[in-house]
Amino acid sequence: MKTGKTMRTAVAAGVAALVAAGGIAAVGLGTAAASTAQAAALNRTQLLTIQQVAAADPGGEWIKQVDRGILPKTYCGPASTEGKRVSERMARGFTDDMAKYGAQYVSRYPDVATAKAAYASIKATLKSCPAGKPAPTHTRRLTDNRVVTGASGDGTVVIRWYDYPLPSDPGSEDGAFPYAVTLKGRTVSVLAFSSMGQGMSRTNVDKVARLAAAKIIR
Repeated sequence: MKTGKTMRTAVAAGVAALVAAGGIAAVGLGTAAASTAQAAALNRTQLLTIQQVAAADPGGEWIKQVDRGILPKTYCGPASTEGKRVSERMARGFTDDMAKYGAQYVSRYPDVATAKAAYASIKATLKSCPAGKPAPTHTRRLTDNRVVTGASGDGTVVIRWYDYPLPSDPGSEDGAFPYAVTLKGRTVSVLAFSSMGQGMSRTNVDKVARLAAAKIIR
């Protein structure tokens, strides 16, 4: 079996690369003329907690919540976490403190039409995912692109990429990158997970997605 360094190379650094998490705290980006209701709409009680993620995915061994410092770089890049004209944003990370990462990115927009456009652009980015180019000895395929039923809001989809070695590199690790995206009024939530192997099961991704959709506001 190859080392963790090989794994990071194989999945194009999607699991392990880290970026500055300026969006971890809620940040108002509106003008001075924005209403008080818009400016104060998001708060961190609307984010999933590590306990909720661990309960929904008990086999994942999620143990650490990240609210300060750095978050994992998402497999499909920054455009997969929010759209344009963001009024507010906040985020929270989750990890098993080894090679499994997740994060929730919540963004709020000036109006419903802008939020719908953001939702559409995020889904389009995820389906093409140019940032997640595999290493030369790997390839990838889209294994999920479906609607989650029973979720609160105006729509929730799950899109999952699976990155795996070619026959020429049999000792390299595979990796799974499921996303769950929810539109709810003027708010969009994006869950992004990264792990070696097959990753979180479909059933558990749906559980986490429904929990996230229930907590965000319109």
